[in-house]
Amino acid sequence: MLASLPDAERRVAEIVLAQPTKAGYDSVGRLAERAGVSPATVVRLSRRLGYAGYAALKLAIAHEAGRADQFGYSRAQAGATASLHERLMADDAHSIRVGAHAIDATAFEEAHAAIAVAQHVMFAGVGASAALAALATFRFSALGVRVTSAMDPLVQHLQADTLHAGDVCVAISHTGESRDTIDVATAASQAGATTIGITSSAGSPLTQAVQIALICADQHEPTARELFANPVAIVSALGALHAGVAARLPASAAPAAAARAITSHQY
Repeated sequence: MLASLPDAERRVAEIVLAQPTKAGYDSVGRLAERAGVSPATVVRLSRRLGYAGYAALKLAIAHEAGRADQFGYSRAQAGATASLHERLMADDAHSIRVGAHAIDATAFEEAHAAIAVAQHVMFAGVGASAALAALATFRFSALGVRVTSAMDPLVQHLQADTLHAGDVCVAISHTGESRDTIDVATAASQAGATTIGITSSAGSPLTQAVQIALICADQHEPTARELFANPVAIVSALGALHAGVAARLPASAAPAAAARAITSHQY
């Protein structure tokens, strides 16, 4: 079958066959760059092989390598001196440290500066990233920032269409390949809003769709970018953005009011 493929698709297939583990960690953009083809070529090959897209092909590679059931964590090691929770939480701490070094300082400054002066901030994400968007909405609301999010991708798209110049859309996607999130970021940009992407994968489609990209993973550590990796560095980056915005905002009664509202729901 390899010989029968179009030349561009064959180059992609040869890389996948030669380095399946590395290909399984690559974003569609990164694999396309390594093969010297367009991302669309990678998607076409994936579909020719019977998959819905490159994400589905990567999942199949992960299954083949025995990684798909680990959700970013390695299997328990026989004879390990540290307990399971200590070892895995140490891995998460490492991800946060290297993620902090991976974020471009200038892009980070631009991001929290844009949010601090925005008329309206929208957080968007699907799957696990939708939960992160909801968490960010809760935390930024406590600062008095006018902020929204929605779990449904269609509602997110409708909200993005209503944004204007002076608004900000923060799109969150660990892989940087979530189609709905990229579509929302694109719609927000077309509406005139400033777009910020938070992802673990440099060169991913999301980084191409936004004006400010925050890359929260060391690109030399492929396990930080695999499909089921725990996105703790993204959670930490959102917290750092929150702190940056808080430092830029004038003193207000919003945090105290938020604290009263929260404690009113506690025993």
